[in-house]
Amino acid sequence: MTFFQSQNVQDEINNIFKIYQKLSYMQNKLASMNKQERLEHIDKTKELVEKQKIFYTRLALAALEDQEASDLKTRINAMSQAFGYRDLGDCFDSMIDHLDNAKNKIS
Repeated sequence: MTFFQSQNVQDEINNIFKIYQKLSYMQNKLASMNKQERLEHIDKTKELVEKQKIFYTRLALAALEDQEASDLKTRINAMSQAFGYRDLGDCFDSMIDHLDNAKNKIS
């Protein structure tokens, strides 16, 4: 079974996508949110980034044995490097830093 054929992987992809959809919808309401709601939005966004980071780590591990996962990891890292990051993990770390900075400005 390949990485992407795993039911656990499919479930996690769907979970990440659902969280992303909810956050995208909430993004439209950001201007009208109070301080507490903005802080909660940042926390939920950080949770999403952490889930994506874990998923990327799982992909990287699977890439050692699964050619499809390896190809995707290579493409993802090439895109990350085009934006000045070492890899997607580095990009996620930067996102967390930005979210922490935003939270500190609101607090």
